[in-house]
Amino acid sequence: EEGRSGCTAPPCVSAMASSLLRVVATSCSAPLFSGVACVRLHASTRSVKTPCLRFFRTQQALNRCASPGIPYKQLTVGVPKEIFQNERRVALSPAGVQALIKQGFNVVVESGAGEPSKFPDQQYIQAGATIEDVKDVLGSDVLVKVRAPIFNPELGAHEVELMKEAATLFSFIYPAQNPELMDMLSQRKATVLAMDQVPRVTIAQGYDALSSMANIAGYKAVVLAANSFGRFFTGQITAAGKVPPAKVLIIGGGVAGLAAAGTARAMGAIVRGFDTRAAALEQFKSLGAETLEVDIKEAGDGQGGYAKEMSKEFIEAEMKLFAKQCLEVDILISTALIPGRKAPILITKDMVESMKDGSVVVDLAAEAGGNIETTVPGELSVHKGVTHIGFTDLPSRLPTQSSTLYSNNLTKLIRAISPSTENFNYEVKEKFNYGTMDHVIRGSIVMQNGTNLFPAPLPDNIPVAAPPKPKSKQELAKEKAAAVSPFKATLTTTGMYTGGLGTMLGLGLAAPNTAFPQMVTIFGLATIVGYHTVWGTLAVAAAFISSVNIAGGFLVTKKMLDMFKRPTDPPEYNYLYLLPTGVFVGGYGVALQAGYNIEQMMYLGSGMCCVGALAGLSNQSTARLGNALGMMGVAGGIAATLGFLKPTPELLAQMSAAMAVGGTAGLGIARKIQITDLPQLVAAFHSLVGLAAVLTCVAEYMIEYPHFATDPSANLTKIIAYLGTFIGGVTFSGSLVAYGKLQGVLSSAPLHLPGRHAMNAGLMASSVGLMIPYMLDPSYTTGVTCLGSVSALSAVMGLTLTAAIGGADMPVVITVLNSYSGWALCAEGFLLNNNLLTIVGALIGSSGAILSYIMCVAMNRSLANVILGGYGTSSTGSGKPMEIVGTHTEVNVDQTVEMIKDAQNIIITP
Repeated sequence: EEGRSGCTAPPCVSAMASSLLRVVATSCSAPLFSGVACVRLHASTRSVKTPCLRFFRTQQALNRCASPGIPYKQLTVGVPKEIFQNERRVALSPAGVQALIKQGFNVVVESGAGEPSKFPDQQYIQAGATIEDVKDVLGSDVLVKVRAPIFNPELGAHEVELMKEAATLFSFIYPAQNPELMDMLSQRKATVLAMDQVPRVTIAQGYDALSSMANIAGYKAVVLAANSFGRFFTGQITAAGKVPPAKVLIIGGGVAGLAAAGTARAMGAIVRGFDTRAAALEQFKSLGAETLEVDIKEAGDGQGGYAKEMSKEFIEAEMKLFAKQCLEVDILISTALIPGRKAPILITKDMVESMKDGSVVVDLAAEAGGNIETTVPGELSVHKGVTHIGFTDLPSRLPTQSSTLYSNNLTKLIRAISPSTENFNYEVKEKFNYGTMDHVIRGSIVMQNGTNLFPAPLPDNIPVAAPPKPKSKQELAKEKAAAVSPFKATLTTTGMYTGGLGTMLGLGLAAPNTAFPQMVTIFGLATIVGYHTVWGTLAVAAAFISSVNIAGGFLVTKKMLDMFKRPTDPPEYNYLYLLPTGVFVGGYGVALQAGYNIEQMMYLGSGMCCVGALAGLSNQSTARLGNALGMMGVAGGIAATLGFLKPTPELLAQMSAAMAVGGTAGLGIARKIQITDLPQLVAAFHSLVGLAAVLTCVAEYMIEYPHFATDPSANLTKIIAYLGTFIGGVTFSGSLVAYGKLQGVLSSAPLHLPGRHAMNAGLMASSVGLMIPYMLDPSYTTGVTCLGSVSALSAVMGLTLTAAIGGADMPVVITVLNSYSGWALCAEGFLLNNNLLTIVGALIGSSGAILSYIMCVAMNRSLANVILGGYGTSSTGSGKPMEIVGTHTEVNVDQTVEMIKDAQNIIITP
């Protein structure tokens, strides 16, 4: 500049000008000192000589390019002592002071400000604050308080009068109720951010001091009620008699009401909650409280997180509800407030007088007039034997906790509105979107440089819940037709029982021999046991026992159990289970040699071991015992079967060789299989079960055919063989397809064959139709041909059904096929008159069906469709996909870090 103008500013003038401009530029950029700064600028520029004007203009241009706002180090935050009667809170805790000092602020604290909250001056000094007297603190650039400024009798002046001109104030203000205070602040050209006006939006949850204080008030309300109540909250049964639990009614499902509900439930009381908003009632339910509703349906959601004022009819209905509840409850806590207005009277004098002696009512709306007609605000009183807690300072009665939470809200708000790391600066916008930081700033600021900005304008893009679509006449007619009358429901139930009992009588009359009713009895009992053993059990544990396939299945189960084995677990001595196995199997061998036929008792013992195995595997603490019981049951079953058949040495050698090869193969597969590949291994084992069922049924038909002419149970044997063949074929091919999709051999995408529904219907009709010549024609060729045909048809049907299902649904397919394999095993048991096969098959079939139902409910599927094999693939969506509309909230890294630090639970969604 010197070279171009020929003007050289004297060094002293240049230094003075630079220093002056630094003060002017930094002051003019922030709302705190803008008015004063402009005066300084005007006065200073007149005193500088004309030759230096270009020098000043250059400096001004450079400073205009600097960051807006005032450096934090030039600002002092003051924390005065609260002088409101009985107020024990303080605006900043030592941790809050430390956070602001880390931001760059200077912090001064009035001596003794934190003493009532158990924060001595020494803690503030250690946090970096300076201890000053009240006048120095009130004269700070930024003043933080809990209660709004009031008259200080010791100083003989109002706290606002002692504030620095153009200072910034953070505090509860309630501008609608305190117009005189707003006028005084305006005269001091103050900038005011009201903590009570922070919008209740998602992004502002960390700054919402009202919710923090309401949470504490709800907790303290229950504690005070318990202190005044003459009995336990929780019920007890003692030697001296039974103590009933206290009944607590909470009116209002806001933050305070929900905090009270959670506290009362934790203390063992029976909690009932009432609110006009459906969302609040759902939150009551989530806390384990009973919800109360009136017959009149009216939405109660209002603005700002509060409930709206209800209609006259609704109020009359809820008053009747409250009158009835007052006769029953022991504790009543009311939290209903209307912003800016007197609290509504919800509990009348007559209702209070109808309550039992010793009851307690807590009115959390006492400061706004109270919801209970007999409440005395600010006092503990008794009316007709009912204790009234009308304290208006409940958060202050937990000063340490309240001050800590309020300090957190305050520091987070200051850091959020001014995210700069160097300067304190924020922008107030009159046009802003809902749920943004601009919304938080404009909603919180009620005065700027003496200008009253309350109330804030409504934000743009306010999310509005879509009104429910009116139902058409056709939909209403369908709902009416679908509604079942009590008479029809009862008639259906009685008809079901009539049919079941009649079927049992029919089976008894049609029984070809005495063995058949015995097998049906065993089948029914095993089905019931399987149902009740598996219902409610973890699906993975029940799926393991359902997938047991001799050696491979047991080894895979052991590998799964070893995953949960810790190095510190005590040693296991599972080989000791060889002792009961040896007694069981060896004892049978001795009895067999002595000429005793105790196969049925062996089947019973083996069946009980299988039931015990299923129950044991449903609990981690007994899972290893369950696996051992399963092995014992299988060993006993094999021994009893061999003893019953009494094979020749040559046949026994063949059986042993086949079992040895199969067991070795199963062990080899199980050793190599990874735990993550377990589902496809289960599917592969199911295919073997299905194939075995087909071969067994066909072979049994061939063996028994010569006796059909004289056997009275021939038709029953033929039917069971046919059904077993059909179920086995579906299980075999369906399991192979499931294995291929899970293993990646086949594409996991659904295979939608053209006309697949008609094809499946034709396959089913053909399978049913083949049963007619099979039953009517006594020739051997026809019977074998029909069995072979139904084997092929069912295999194709299993393939087409399973191929049309995506890989993501294969776990459901496996449980369905698991159930199918169980019923196929049952068919084998009936054919061979083998109780053990019937028991195990019924266990697997029933438990698999229940597991299928549980999984389908979790996946919003129909059990009937799942059992039939046609679920989730009836149609493919077409056209434009659904658009996701609405508003979103963006956060920065610092806000995310704060959220994670403050979170109790973190849920990560893809």
